[in-house]
Amino acid sequence: MEVTLKYFGQLVDVMGSHEEIRSIKAQNTQELLEHLQAQYAISHIPFQLAINQKLVDAEENVNLNEGDVVALLPPYAGG
Repeated sequence: MEVTLKYFGQLVDVMGSHEEIRSIKAQNTQELLEHLQAQYAISHIPFQLAINQKLVDAEENVNLNEGDVVALLPPYAGG
């Protein structure tokens, strides 16, 4: 299935882009994160997931669907 992955903050530097459409074999968020952490050095970067603009609890394992937009959101400070 194809999903859109969006990266923010430090993750842009590590992943090499702000956004990509990727064909994945992962069926849920846990499998996707395991794949990304095995492929890229992101395990030391804290972040939250949002699927289709809705935040997902870190403990929640959400099924992914064709065309989902998955955002990896590191903590940010505002002013």
